Amino acid sequence: MLIKLDDFSRMLKIERNYSENTISAYLSDLKSFNVFLERNKIGFKDVVRDSNHTKAFFRHLSRKKLSPRSIKRKFSSLSSYFIFLLDRKMIKNNPLNGVFTPKLPKVLPEILTLDEIKKVFLQSENTDNELLGLRDRCILEMLYSSGLRASEICSLKINNIQFDLDLIRFFGKGNKERMIPLTYYARRWLERYLTQSRRILSERSTKGSNFVFLSNNGLPLTRVEINRAVKKYIDKVGISKKISPHTFRHSFATHLIDGGANLVEVQALLGHADISTTEIYTHLSREFIDSEYMKAFEKNNN
Repeated sequence: MLIKLDDFSRMLKIERNYSENTISAYLSDLKSFNVFLERNKIGFKDVVRDSNHTKAFFRHLSRKKLSPRSIKRKFSSLSSYFIFLLDRKMIKNNPLNGVFTPKLPKVLPEILTLDEIKKVFLQSENTDNELLGLRDRCILEMLYSSGLRASEICSLKINNIQFDLDLIRFFGKGNKERMIPLTYYARRWLERYLTQSRRILSERSTKGSNFVFLSNNGLPLTRVEINRAVKKYIDKVGISKKISPHTFRHSFATHLIDGGANLVEVQALLGHADISTTEIYTHLSREFIDSEYMKAFEKNNN
């Protein structure tokens, strides 16, 4: 039986500022390890004493045909948990020492062209429900021109926005602060939304009082609702790519690099702790340019 799970959960929430969804994913991974230990009658002291037990767990996952990405995620969750115990001197050895996980193939994320983004924006402006259409148009602008994650959109509060400086002061993953420039268009749509749609939505409930983006019931918007809105507009435009709210963030980064921004600048805007995470967009940018060139070439030769 694993120890100090409640303390570990609190650490993720307070020290790392992880969302409830992320914390749930960590605990779910730890639960699967716990089930493995119980079924094989392996005690926690045995795990700490002998890393062969953790190796056996990952062999078990491979035999179950879990994807390399799922196995890697469980490894990451266990690693965070054991480091937490090591830092608090509850264990002396890391049970993951000598455990190797499969390498993930580098999969470049989908991105939208500028033309596709404009079409999606227009769909949200031409909806029958003007109240929610204005909210959605603002969200799409923030996802793209600010590079915010969907979870950050949901947790964005009024006091995060500094209109006098054209900045969003935000605490993202791992409680890291970053200052995000509020572009001309993002500010314009945000001001319209706050003074028109949000004013009406906020009267429907007191629970969303300090949150920027509200549901039709006046409650803080959820990631599910953002996903649903993005899918609706993508389907209306007829884009066949596999698109999520995060696609706008990928597109934002790629278009910045295409426009000449350097990696350090993009890293700061996206809030990446490691610049190697940002480097994928240089590869993506080259592939994107090649792809767009080929489309234009084929179009002009048909």
